[in-house]
Amino acid sequence: MKKKEEISLDVKGFLSLIRSHSPAKWIIAAAVLLGIGETLLSLLVPLMTKTLVEQMSASALETMTIVLLGSVFIVQTAMSGFSVYTMSYVGEYIVSSMRRQLWERVIRLPVPFFDNNTSGETMSRVTNDTNVIKEFIIGHVISFLGGIISVIGGVSILLYIDWRMTLLMLAAVPAALLVLWPLGSKMFSVSKAMQDETALLQGDLGRVLTEIRLVKASLAEKVEERQGSGRIASLFRFGLKEAKIMSIVTPLMMTVMLLVLVVLIGYGGVRVAQGQITSGDLVAIILLMFQIVMPFTQMASFFTQFQKAMGASNRILELLKEETEDGASMSSCRAANAVIGNAMPSQQLSGNNQLERSSAIGTAGQHRAELAFHNVSFSYTPDRPILQNVSLSAVPGGMTAIVGPSGTGKTTLFSLIERFYLPGQGNIRYGGEAISSMPLEQWRSRIAYVSQESPMMAGSIRHNLTYGLDGVPDSKVRDAIAGANLSEFLDTLPEGLDTEVGERGVKLSGGQRQRLAIARALLRDPEILLLDEATAHLDSGSEKLVQDALQVLMKDRTTLVIAHRLATISNADRIIVLENGEVSGQGTHMELLQSHELYAKLVHQQFIDNEVLQA
Repeated sequence: MKKKEEISLDVKGFLSLIRSHSPAKWIIAAAVLLGIGETLLSLLVPLMTKTLVEQMSASALETMTIVLLGSVFIVQTAMSGFSVYTMSYVGEYIVSSMRRQLWERVIRLPVPFFDNNTSGETMSRVTNDTNVIKEFIIGHVISFLGGIISVIGGVSILLYIDWRMTLLMLAAVPAALLVLWPLGSKMFSVSKAMQDETALLQGDLGRVLTEIRLVKASLAEKVEERQGSGRIASLFRFGLKEAKIMSIVTPLMMTVMLLVLVVLIGYGGVRVAQGQITSGDLVAIILLMFQIVMPFTQMASFFTQFQKAMGASNRILELLKEETEDGASMSSCRAANAVIGNAMPSQQLSGNNQLERSSAIGTAGQHRAELAFHNVSFSYTPDRPILQNVSLSAVPGGMTAIVGPSGTGKTTLFSLIERFYLPGQGNIRYGGEAISSMPLEQWRSRIAYVSQESPMMAGSIRHNLTYGLDGVPDSKVRDAIAGANLSEFLDTLPEGLDTEVGERGVKLSGGQRQRLAIARALLRDPEILLLDEATAHLDSGSEKLVQDALQVLMKDRTTLVIAHRLATISNADRIIVLENGEVSGQGTHMELLQSHELYAKLVHQQFIDNEVLQA
């Protein structure tokens, strides 16, 4: 989403957005007809009041006149109530449908989108901006339509009663429009800036709440307080600008209305005294004047709210135009990767390089197909290539370790396997088929990822173990827990699987979170297992339990491991060394120890470090 954009009134886009989420047409028609009916009945009130005044002046008041007037009031009130409820239903329905589409779009957006946009800004689109549209539909659309009918009907009746006084009253309309037109454009600019600032504040709030422990540990409360205060002060300033516009619009409209009222009463009194109109006509004219002028004041509010709704719809449409992962455009990364793709000669894969599927079946019932990178290059930004011309393959059904200094692209390899990003050049194949050609959901269902962070969702242990899976029986959950060395821990919990883990799993230790992640991977029964520093930052006791659980998980699966502690991968079937985004060597532990200078250096350095720690 663009931070700075040219402000424009995309009325067509706004109407298209509303139409695509509107309920059945008969419900909208009912809401409109009820509103129109209530307005038409309100126009009868001045005419019936005129008759009532004339009858009272002539001391000839009829009971039927009172009954009819009372009936009109009752029916009008009922129709108004039904109109408000029906229009509220329409507004709530449209916003509910809009939020559902936004929710579905957000969770299917590619990872690069979230790299470039804060979660708070995205949340603001789904909540704040849709709420602005709802308030506009519920509070202003029917009143605007009713106002137009009230103005047309009222003017028609006034022309019938006395055309001179009608023209006198209508002379104030151009003056009111001259005030409203420029202020409406200004309101659009202010309200859109205010929505932008609201999104930024929500983004800061989400960031601070997510990392509240880091904030406190870093003594950064004052820093965040200053930044939050700045955002709030900016919102305050925008609120004052909005208030300034309304402080001009509202008094001016009220002044115009009062001036018209004074002129009408004065001029009308003269006309009554001269016998040109009756006192009943004057009362009807004054009542109709209110029914005409009041909609004009409501229209002022309508146009300011319409500007806000337009700004909100523009931001919503921007989000809806973002391509999902299924679209696989991921344009933000493609732009960066195009530079690398153009900088290096393209290497086409020949038929001899196509990988053949293996028919060997593991005990877990999966094909032992080979996962291979062919001349893969990738960059997050054009000026910082991460991977360059990488070719490697994982041992089918075995363990392949990836080692190298920090920042060489090890975790990026996993992100490419998960299809969080697309390669700028080359491709990744599984069993001879490019993974980019596979349905995304089908491909990711074959993968389980256990990282050093072991992310957890707020909820119960059961919810986290079965997250993304449907209808998992308790027996399978228990088997996975046993395989992950968690049975003893779970037996100590009074609520067992229903124990809450807290936000991001804060109620669990690092080792417990790791083993839960392993149990979750066991439940997924993956063909490909990705382990990213799965035993990092654990004490020796927890590491032993996690290592034992990992041995169960890795059995007969194609496993790729990122590890800085090389002792944990010395028995790997294949070790691949990455340097500066390129593969500089591959082989077994002993082969690399004898032939690869960097690998031997890393092993030697870790051996010395361990000796120092033990001493």
